Amino acid sequence: MYKFLLIAALLPAIVFGQTPFRPCSGGRPTPASLNIEGCTALPCTITSGAPLVARGIGIVSPVATPTLTAHLTARLLGLDVGFEIPDELRDACAVGISGASCPIAAGQTFDYELNYAMELPLVGITVQVEVGLTAADGSAVTCVEIDAAIVG
Repeated sequence: MYKFLLIAALLPAIVFGQTPFRPCSGGRPTPASLNIEGCTALPCTITSGAPLVARGIGIVSPVATPTLTAHLTARLLGLDVGFEIPDELRDACAVGISGASCPIAAGQTFDYELNYAMELPLVGITVQVEVGLTAADGSAVTCVEIDAAIVG
């Protein structure tokens, strides 16, 4: 019985390439699903300097907002390692959202894709990565957290 439940729980992730994730702290909204290319189990392996393609699917905005700002934070043992998303990727309205355009209405559904080759300062470690979108008023629109093994 338990084997069947385990298979039923894992099958969608294997078939559809979904990546498991944790909700961010504070009850911030999450997308319906997350797909990081090449990652169907945590920790995801991220190669420094290689393209990372991650797609949040089915994001429902809890607020109306004229802008969306992307953020990415990497932590090791709870401490920020100092990696920030590049300026050219912060404006999610200009780069990243699909299925909608800004301004975003409350209740509107859209997807967000981060496609970036990150040069990471540390390799050979596993970090907790938080990625999210923030509305103009500072409220969270979506946020996910994953574990990532950084390799060179």
